[in-house]
Amino acid sequence: MSNKNKLTPGKKEELYKSVIPIAEEFRSRFLNKDKPIEDTFKTLERLGFFIVKFPTHKDLSGFYIEKSGYNCIFVNSSHSLGRQFYSAWHECYHAYTGDNGGISLFGDMKYSEMEQKAEYFASCILMPEDLVRRYINENGLSNLKYIRYEQLIIMQNYFRVSFSALVTRLIKLYPKFKGDLSKRYNLGRPENAQKLLEKIHAVDGDKSLVLPTNKFSVSQRFLELLYNNLDENRISADKAQSVLELLEDMKKKYES
Repeated sequence: MSNKNKLTPGKKEELYKSVIPIAEEFRSRFLNKDKPIEDTFKTLERLGFFIVKFPTHKDLSGFYIEKSGYNCIFVNSSHSLGRQFYSAWHECYHAYTGDNGGISLFGDMKYSEMEQKAEYFASCILMPEDLVRRYINENGLSNLKYIRYEQLIIMQNYFRVSFSALVTRLIKLYPKFKGDLSKRYNLGRPENAQKLLEKIHAVDGDKSLVLPTNKFSVSQRFLELLYNNLDENRISADKAQSVLELLEDMKKKYES
Protein backbone atom coordinates (compact mmCIF):
# COMPACT_ATOMS: atom_id res chain seq x y z
CA MET A 1 0.00 0.00 0.00
CA SER A 2 2.88 2.36 0.73
CA ASN A 3 3.84 2.32 -2.96
CA LYS A 4 0.47 3.71 -3.99
CA ASN A 5 -0.19 7.40 -4.32
CA LYS A 6 -2.79 9.07 -2.16
CA LEU A 7 -5.66 10.76 -3.91
CA THR A 8 -5.02 14.49 -4.23
CA PRO A 9 -7.62 17.06 -3.11
CA GLY A 10 -8.20 17.90 -6.76
CA LYS A 11 -8.81 14.27 -7.69
CA LYS A 12 -11.17 13.84 -4.72
CA GLU A 13 -13.18 16.85 -5.86
CA GLU A 14 -13.34 15.42 -9.37
CA LEU A 15 -14.57 12.08 -8.00
CA TYR A 16 -17.13 13.80 -5.78
CA LYS A 17 -18.61 15.73 -8.69
CA SER A 18 -18.79 12.55 -10.76
CA VAL A 19 -20.79 10.77 -8.04
CA ILE A 20 -23.37 13.50 -7.39
CA PRO A 21 -25.50 12.73 -10.50
CA ILE A 22 -25.33 9.00 -9.76
CA ALA A 23 -26.63 9.51 -6.23
CA GLU A 24 -29.29 11.95 -7.43
CA GLU A 25 -30.46 9.47 -10.04
CA PHE A 26 -30.63 6.71 -7.44
CA ARG A 27 -32.60 8.83 -4.98
CA SER A 28 -34.97 9.96 -7.73
CA ARG A 29 -35.63 6.39 -8.88
CA PHE A 30 -35.84 4.54 -5.59
CA LEU A 31 -36.14 6.85 -2.57
CA ASN A 32 -38.26 9.65 -1.18
CA LYS A 33 -36.23 12.68 -2.20
CA ASP A 34 -37.85 14.92 0.41
CA LYS A 35 -37.08 12.90 3.52
CA PRO A 36 -34.02 11.35 5.17
CA ILE A 37 -33.75 7.56 5.29
CA GLU A 38 -35.13 6.38 8.60
CA ASP A 39 -33.93 2.77 8.40
CA THR A 40 -31.21 1.96 5.87
CA PHE A 41 -31.43 -1.80 6.24
CA LYS A 42 -35.19 -1.98 5.70
CA THR A 43 -34.91 0.40 2.76
CA LEU A 44 -32.23 -1.69 1.06
CA GLU A 45 -34.20 -4.88 1.67
CA ARG A 46 -37.22 -3.27 0.04
CA LEU A 47 -34.99 -2.56 -2.96
CA GLY A 48 -34.06 -6.23 -3.23
CA PHE A 49 -30.80 -6.38 -1.29
CA PHE A 50 -30.15 -8.81 1.51
CA ILE A 51 -28.20 -7.66 4.53
CA VAL A 52 -25.76 -9.77 6.51
CA LYS A 53 -24.23 -8.15 9.59
CA PHE A 54 -21.19 -9.64 11.31
CA PRO A 55 -18.46 -8.42 13.69
CA THR A 56 -14.90 -8.42 12.42
CA HIS A 57 -11.72 -6.30 12.49
CA LYS A 58 -12.24 -2.54 12.46
CA ASP A 59 -10.56 -1.82 9.12
CA LEU A 60 -13.21 -3.76 7.19
CA SER A 61 -16.19 -1.66 6.17
CA GLY A 62 -18.08 -4.36 4.30
CA PHE A 63 -18.46 -5.97 0.91
CA TYR A 64 -21.01 -6.82 -1.74
CA ILE A 65 -21.45 -10.13 -3.52
CA GLU A 66 -23.95 -11.61 -5.92
CA LYS A 67 -24.49 -15.22 -4.83
CA SER A 68 -26.76 -17.61 -6.72
CA GLY A 69 -28.82 -14.69 -8.01
CA TYR A 70 -29.02 -12.91 -4.64
CA ASN A 71 -27.62 -9.43 -4.07
CA CYS A 72 -26.01 -9.53 -0.63
CA ILE A 73 -24.50 -6.65 1.30
CA PHE A 74 -22.23 -7.62 4.19
CA VAL A 75 -21.65 -5.01 6.90
CA ASN A 76 -19.23 -4.95 9.83
CA SER A 77 -21.36 -4.86 12.99
CA SER A 78 -18.40 -4.02 15.23
CA HIS A 79 -18.80 -0.46 13.94
CA SER A 80 -21.42 1.96 15.23
CA LEU A 81 -24.90 1.60 13.79
CA GLY A 82 -24.50 4.97 12.07
CA ARG A 83 -21.37 3.72 10.31
CA GLN A 84 -23.13 0.45 9.44
CA PHE A 85 -25.83 2.43 7.62
CA TYR A 86 -23.11 4.36 5.80
CA SER A 87 -21.22 1.17 4.91
CA ALA A 88 -24.40 -0.40 3.52
CA TRP A 89 -24.87 2.49 1.09
CA HIS A 90 -21.18 2.33 0.24
CA GLU A 91 -21.72 -1.27 -0.85
CA CYS A 92 -24.93 -0.32 -2.63
CA TYR A 93 -22.80 1.94 -4.83
CA HIS A 94 -20.71 -1.04 -5.89
CA ALA A 95 -23.82 -3.06 -6.69
CA TYR A 96 -25.64 -0.24 -8.48
CA THR A 97 -22.75 0.90 -10.66
CA GLY A 98 -20.90 -2.39 -11.13
CA ASP A 99 -17.78 -0.56 -9.93
CA ASN A 100 -16.84 -3.35 -7.56
CA GLY A 101 -13.40 -4.49 -6.50
CA GLY A 102 -14.09 -6.73 -3.51
CA ILE A 103 -13.79 -6.07 0.21
CA SER A 104 -13.94 -2.43 1.29
CA LEU A 105 -11.16 -1.50 3.71
CA PHE A 106 -10.79 1.88 5.39
CA GLY A 107 -7.08 1.80 4.65
CA ASP A 108 -7.84 1.78 0.92
CA MET A 109 -10.01 4.91 0.93
CA LYS A 110 -7.13 7.36 0.58
CA TYR A 111 -5.70 5.50 -2.42
CA SER A 112 -8.64 4.01 -4.32
CA GLU A 113 -10.81 6.10 -6.64
CA MET A 114 -13.48 3.40 -6.57
CA GLU A 115 -13.66 3.27 -2.78
CA GLN A 116 -13.64 7.05 -2.49
CA LYS A 117 -16.54 7.28 -4.93
CA ALA A 118 -18.47 4.71 -2.90
CA GLU A 119 -17.92 6.84 0.23
CA TYR A 120 -19.17 9.94 -1.54
CA PHE A 121 -22.20 8.04 -2.81
CA ALA A 122 -23.13 6.97 0.73
CA SER A 123 -22.76 10.55 1.94
CA CYS A 124 -24.92 11.93 -0.88
CA ILE A 125 -27.61 9.29 -0.33
CA LEU A 126 -27.86 9.72 3.44
CA MET A 127 -27.25 13.49 3.50
CA PRO A 128 -28.24 14.92 0.10
CA GLU A 129 -27.19 18.51 -0.32
CA ASP A 130 -30.70 19.91 -0.76
CA LEU A 131 -31.97 18.27 2.44
CA VAL A 132 -28.94 19.34 4.46
CA ARG A 133 -29.23 22.95 3.32
CA ARG A 134 -32.96 22.94 3.96
CA TYR A 135 -32.40 21.61 7.48
CA ILE A 136 -29.74 24.23 8.15
CA ASN A 137 -32.00 27.05 6.95
CA GLU A 138 -35.16 25.87 8.69
CA ASN A 139 -33.34 25.49 12.00
CA GLY A 140 -31.51 28.82 11.85
CA LEU A 141 -28.05 27.25 11.76
CA SER A 142 -26.57 29.10 8.80
CA ASN A 143 -23.64 30.43 10.87
CA LEU A 144 -21.95 27.11 11.56
CA LYS A 145 -19.08 28.84 13.32
CA TYR A 146 -21.18 28.81 16.49
CA ILE A 147 -23.11 25.57 16.07
CA ARG A 148 -23.32 23.68 19.36
CA TYR A 149 -22.58 20.00 19.87
CA GLU A 150 -26.17 19.46 20.91
CA GLN A 151 -27.42 20.93 17.64
CA LEU A 152 -25.09 18.67 15.70
CA ILE A 153 -26.34 15.63 17.61
CA ILE A 154 -29.96 16.47 16.89
CA MET A 155 -29.07 16.86 13.23
CA GLN A 156 -27.15 13.57 13.31
CA ASN A 157 -30.27 11.84 14.63
CA TYR A 158 -32.38 13.41 11.89
CA PHE A 159 -30.17 12.04 9.11
CA ARG A 160 -29.46 8.72 10.90
CA VAL A 161 -25.69 8.86 10.49
CA SER A 162 -22.62 8.82 12.71
CA PHE A 163 -21.47 12.04 14.32
CA SER A 164 -18.25 12.03 12.32
CA ALA A 165 -20.08 11.45 9.02
CA LEU A 166 -22.36 14.42 9.69
CA VAL A 167 -19.50 16.80 10.49
CA THR A 168 -17.54 15.59 7.45
CA ARG A 169 -20.55 16.28 5.24
CA LEU A 170 -21.03 19.77 6.67
CA ILE A 171 -17.38 20.57 6.01
CA LYS A 172 -17.84 19.44 2.42
CA LEU A 173 -20.92 21.61 1.88
CA TYR A 174 -19.79 24.61 3.97
CA PRO A 175 -16.00 24.75 3.48
CA LYS A 176 -15.66 28.26 4.91
CA PHE A 177 -16.49 26.79 8.33
CA LYS A 178 -13.96 23.95 8.01
CA GLY A 179 -11.77 25.18 10.85
CA ASP A 180 -14.63 25.49 13.33
CA LEU A 181 -16.31 22.24 12.28
CA SER A 182 -13.03 20.31 12.39
CA LYS A 183 -12.81 21.11 16.10
CA ARG A 184 -16.30 19.65 16.62
CA TYR A 185 -15.27 16.52 14.69
CA ASN A 186 -13.03 15.40 17.53
CA LEU A 187 -16.06 14.54 19.67
CA GLY A 188 -16.74 11.62 17.30
CA ARG A 189 -13.34 10.02 17.85
CA PRO A 190 -13.25 6.70 19.76
CA GLU A 191 -11.38 8.19 22.71
CA ASN A 192 -14.25 10.66 23.23
CA ALA A 193 -17.01 8.05 23.10
CA GLN A 194 -18.17 8.62 26.66
CA LYS A 195 -18.35 12.39 26.20
CA LEU A 196 -20.42 11.93 23.06
CA LEU A 197 -22.81 9.55 24.84
CA GLU A 198 -23.28 12.08 27.64
CA LYS A 199 -24.16 14.82 25.17
CA ILE A 200 -26.53 12.51 23.32
CA HIS A 201 -28.25 11.69 26.61
CA ALA A 202 -28.60 15.41 27.37
CA VAL A 203 -30.73 15.96 24.25
CA ASP A 204 -32.57 12.62 24.53
CA GLY A 205 -30.85 11.46 21.35
CA ASP A 206 -30.46 7.97 19.91
CA LYS A 207 -27.42 6.33 21.48
CA SER A 208 -27.70 3.32 19.18
CA LEU A 209 -26.32 5.37 16.29
CA VAL A 210 -22.92 5.67 17.97
CA LEU A 211 -22.70 2.17 19.46
CA PRO A 212 -21.65 -1.09 17.78
CA THR A 213 -24.19 -3.91 17.61
CA ASN A 214 -21.60 -6.74 17.40
CA LYS A 215 -24.23 -9.20 16.18
CA PHE A 216 -24.29 -11.76 13.42
CA SER A 217 -27.64 -11.51 11.67
CA VAL A 218 -29.17 -12.33 8.32
CA SER A 219 -32.24 -10.68 6.80
CA GLN A 220 -35.25 -12.84 7.66
CA ARG A 221 -36.70 -11.99 4.28
CA PHE A 222 -33.57 -13.39 2.67
CA LEU A 223 -34.03 -16.79 4.32
CA GLU A 224 -37.75 -16.84 3.55
CA LEU A 225 -37.15 -16.05 -0.11
CA LEU A 226 -34.36 -18.60 -0.35
CA TYR A 227 -36.60 -21.38 0.98
CA ASN A 228 -39.58 -20.26 -1.13
CA ASN A 229 -37.48 -20.31 -4.28
CA LEU A 230 -36.20 -23.75 -3.36
CA ASP A 231 -39.74 -25.06 -2.72
CA GLU A 232 -40.95 -23.70 -6.05
CA ASN A 233 -37.91 -25.00 -7.95
CA ARG A 234 -36.69 -21.53 -8.98
CA ILE A 235 -33.24 -22.41 -7.67
CA SER A 236 -31.54 -25.75 -7.28
CA ALA A 237 -30.90 -27.44 -3.97
CA ASP A 238 -27.16 -27.12 -4.66
CA LYS A 239 -27.40 -23.33 -5.08
CA ALA A 240 -29.49 -22.95 -1.94
CA GLN A 241 -27.05 -25.14 -0.01
CA SER A 242 -24.06 -23.11 -1.21
CA VAL A 243 -25.65 -19.91 0.11
CA LEU A 244 -26.53 -21.48 3.47
CA GLU A 245 -23.03 -22.92 3.81
CA LEU A 246 -21.50 -19.51 3.17
CA LEU A 247 -23.65 -17.95 5.89
CA GLU A 248 -23.02 -20.79 8.32
CA ASP A 249 -19.26 -20.59 7.80
CA MET A 250 -19.35 -16.85 8.51
CA LYS A 251 -21.48 -17.36 11.60
CA LYS A 252 -19.10 -19.96 13.01
CA LYS A 253 -16.11 -17.76 12.29
CA TYR A 254 -17.47 -14.63 13.93
CA GLU A 255 -19.34 -16.21 16.86
CA SER A 256 -16.61 -18.65 17.89
